[in-house]
Amino acid sequence: MLNKLFKHEMKANARFLLPLYLILFVLSLINRVIIGLDIFDGALAIIPRFSIFAYIVSIIAVIVVTFIIMIMRFYKNLLSDEGYLMFTLTVESHQLIISKLLTAAIWIVSSVLAVFASLLLVFANPDSISEIWYQIRLGLTELDVIFKGRTTLLFIELAILAIFGLIHNILMIYLAIAIGHLFNGHKLLGSFVAYVGISMVMQTIISVLAAIVGSIFRESVTNVLSLPNFIFPIGIFTILILIVLYFFATNYIFRNKLNLE
Repeated sequence: MLNKLFKHEMKANARFLLPLYLILFVLSLINRVIIGLDIFDGALAIIPRFSIFAYIVSIIAVIVVTFIIMIMRFYKNLLSDEGYLMFTLTVESHQLIISKLLTAAIWIVSSVLAVFASLLLVFANPDSISEIWYQIRLGLTELDVIFKGRTTLLFIELAILAIFGLIHNILMIYLAIAIGHLFNGHKLLGSFVAYVGISMVMQTIISVLAAIVGSIFRESVTNVLSLPNFIFPIGIFTILILIVLYFFATNYIFRNKLNLE
């Protein structure tokens, strides 16, 4: 059932995002051609300006719409009128959350990659790509010297941090929306207040824990070599705890405190 939910969510999001990706890449190609021609002078100078403006708007639209869809699919599907249908399906509440979470994470990453690819399409050329690749190799060599051959571990931990960070942020939004719907009125306002409240509480807790860890392990915290062996593992473990907390809190609300509109 989880697989069916996931496929349904992917298709529902694709209806909105794939056309945006297409527009983004069409505008990328147009701007690539315009930049390459360099023939627009005088009154025609407005053409490349308008083209670049439209391209920037398309980038913003891809990012903003991705996040709006992520929020609205969760809200409308599970906590509005559609929720009455979704929660009558032979599926557990945690499966609904997981399907939304996986879909949101995949489309957010896809949108970021689409924007990055479009930027390369507009501005990259063989010389710039060669220079970028040279600088990357140079940077990796320097990092390998600094971290004494543990660069691979460093990047693995960075990748895990990025993935966990994305999941953490999505689940925090989901939990805030779920908490907001515990109120009988002003549910959207309640969700916003809940999100701000969760953020403030977690930032305070993390700041206190960071200060405690920093005072106990001062040498490890100030030593750059401790990043892959000490600081990043602590960060990964902390975010993982928050992910589990947010997930089970959201699932608990859905199972025991559901208050649909």
